[in-house]
Amino acid sequence: MTQGLAGDVPVYDLIGVGFGPSNLALAIAVAEYNETAAEPVAAHFVEQQASFGWHRGMLIDDATMQVSFPKALVPLRNPTSRFSFLSYLHDRGRLVEFVNHKTLFPLRAEFHDYFGWCAARVGDMVSYGREVVAVEPVFDGDEIAYVDVRSACGTVQRARNVVLATGLRPRVPEGAELSDRIWHNSELVHRARSVPADAGRFVVVGAGQSAAEVTAHLHTAFPDAEVCAVFSRFGYSPSDDSPFANRVFDPETVDEFHDAPPEVRKRI
Repeated sequence: MTQGLAGDVPVYDLIGVGFGPSNLALAIAVAEYNETAAEPVAAHFVEQQASFGWHRGMLIDDATMQVSFPKALVPLRNPTSRFSFLSYLHDRGRLVEFVNHKTLFPLRAEFHDYFGWCAARVGDMVSYGREVVAVEPVFDGDEIAYVDVRSACGTVQRARNVVLATGLRPRVPEGAELSDRIWHNSELVHRARSVPADAGRFVVVGAGQSAAEVTAHLHTAFPDAEVCAVFSRFGYSPSDDSPFANRVFDPETVDEFHDAPPEVRKRI
């Protein structure tokens, strides 16, 4: 780190707000770069959760990943990375067992454990339990020289670059308010534990993969209950995982998108 305009404020090259899979992948890239770099990147990440967690409320026992594991975190950037899913399996003593399953789509719960395994290995770069409340410019004359990241606890960190990766926000139908009886699927596992075993009826609103998983889970967890699936389409809408659709994840496609003029990006 270097000093800020006042001479006594440390300046990071990069501060990441949020520490889900996106910024976790970035932290790993920084860690691997710094292992051989003449000038290491000074980076730090801030996460409001007390520990690493990724969609905990949807860690249904039999739910699998929608994206194949070679596309997660590191392989497309560094196939030999010590942070790879295969390295995780080897460390856990499960590599042979997983290979024998002949699948590219692990259980979501296992992948959550993999993410946590990686997060622990870059834990010195992360501050957990810290909610960011403001991102403020620091001027040098008329130019923005740095950015201050302000947390609810009063901590202020200064950086040249800020990466926002705060995740998705729950969306509910207009007129509905979340309560003890109206949940978003991101809370499913936690909420379902408090429901009496003799619950009579559930209504699941939505036609995506998560809605289908929620419906199946409720049928299993509450076999005597009536589970009603409600959606405006004719049926469920499976995710498109064809090779053509998956090209949106390719590194070349990402570069083409970000290098395109604003009007082209909007069309894409």
